[in-house]
Amino acid sequence: MDTLNTESVRRYYDFWGKRYDLFSFYEAKAKERALELLDLKPGHKVLNVGLGTGKDQLQILDQVASGGIAFGVDVSLNMLRTALKRTGPTLVEADGRSLPFSNGSFDRLYSAYTLDLIPSTDLLDMLTGFRRVLKPDGQMVLLSLTEGVSFASRAFVSVWKTAYSVSPITCGGCRPLVLTELVRKAGFTILSREVVVQFAVPSEICVAGY
Repeated sequence: MDTLNTESVRRYYDFWGKRYDLFSFYEAKAKERALELLDLKPGHKVLNVGLGTGKDQLQILDQVASGGIAFGVDVSLNMLRTALKRTGPTLVEADGRSLPFSNGSFDRLYSAYTLDLIPSTDLLDMLTGFRRVLKPDGQMVLLSLTEGVSFASRAFVSVWKTAYSVSPITCGGCRPLVLTELVRKAGFTILSREVVVQFAVPSEICVAGY
């Protein structure tokens, strides 16, 4: 089961723009936990890949204040415009598969509900790119739709997969992933993995370092 091409993803999220915050009802708990596990400190340099409307970016900026900086990238220009109004500059229109940053640039990398949009053939290359831009002592936190872990979440994922097989665009191009093996293949060490379920929607949080 694979997903939409980059141009289709861009058009979809350009269409939703700031209205995408309406979907936060099933993401909030997982994002809160993921940002906690990111373990940000003042002075950190952070990259947010697929920053969306900028709500997470605002929290990241607040936590790295006093000498830190946070860059955000997204393929959707409309999402970037929405995020810019919330967060200010240091936002870049770019594809996470080709990050325009030097090797070893960041202390932390955060990516929420972005990898589940990426074609399977590109996932390993994208994760390798994440490793390239992280410092050797850096750490990343990934957040993705995943397989169910309870009766309700397994039922939800089953329905989601059926809908996706008929029309990926109805699911925003997202499909459930299990990230840990791919993250290992990209050269990372898994530090922790959690699944957070909200309104029967299961989200995987994968924390990894060198």
